[in-house]
Amino acid sequence: MKRTTIALSAAAALLMVGCGNSTKEAKVITDTKVAAVPVAAAPVEKKAEATPSAAPKTAASKKPAAQATAQMQAPKKLAPATAKAPKAAPIPVLSKFYTVFSDGAQIAPKDGKPLLLVFGQPADPYTQKLQTDVTENSGLAKAITDTMTPVYINAAAEKRHKFLHNGEMMDVDTKTLVSIYHLDATPTLIFMDDKSQSIFMVPGYMPPKQFEVTLQFVKEGAWKGKDRKNGDVYQALKSYYEAHGIQVGKAQK
Repeated sequence: MKRTTIALSAAAALLMVGCGNSTKEAKVITDTKVAAVPVAAAPVEKKAEATPSAAPKTAASKKPAAQATAQMQAPKKLAPATAKAPKAAPIPVLSKFYTVFSDGAQIAPKDGKPLLLVFGQPADPYTQKLQTDVTENSGLAKAITDTMTPVYINAAAEKRHKFLHNGEMMDVDTKTLVSIYHLDATPTLIFMDDKSQSIFMVPGYMPPKQFEVTLQFVKEGAWKGKDRKNGDVYQALKSYYEAHGIQVGKAQK
C-alpha cells in the first residue's frame, strides 16, 4: 500500500497533534479505487497552491506522533457508493443546521468574512455530533455566522460546486474538493481567510468550547503574520488555546 503525506513541518505536527480532538473522533473517507493516505492528527494546511486532481485519495488511520490535545473515536470507513444510503442526522437537526451553514453549491467568502469549510458524512456520528452542537448551542451558531462564511460539504455525495480557488471561480465535483485538501477523515474543518486561502485545517470533531475559542482566534487575526507552512500558526493557536482555558491533552466539552 502506497502512503503519501500532507506537507507539514515536524514542529507543527508535534505542536498541534490532535488539535481537533485527535483522529479517534473522525470517520475515514475511503474509495477502493485509489491508494490510502495516513490520517493527520493535527490541524494541517493544504499543500501550497494545490490543484485539483482526477480523483481523491482514500484514508487509513494512523496513530499520532504526540498527544497535544483531546482524544477521539476510532475512524470508520465510508461505505461504497453502491451500499445502502447511510442514516443521516434527524431532519429537524439538519434543517436548523442549514440555517447556519450553506450547502456548498457555492464556496466563496461573503461580506469580507473568512471562509469556514466543513466536510462531513451523513452516517458519521461525529459529523452528526457537530451538527447537533451547532443547532443546540445558539452562542456557537452566532459566533460562526458573525465570524465566518460557513459552508458544509457532504464528502460522501456526488455534487457539483462553484468554488473560488486561487482567485478563480471553478466548477468542481465533491471528489475533486476532497482531493484538493487531501482529506482523509470527517469531520474536517478548514479555516480560510477572506481570499479562500487556507489558514489551518482541523481533522476531527471539535467540542463547542474549543470551536468558539478557535473562531475567536480567527476573528482577532491572531494568525496574521504567522507562517502558515512552518508551524507558526499552529504554535500561535496552541498558545491561544492554553491562554483561554483549553488544556492541551484534555478532552473539552
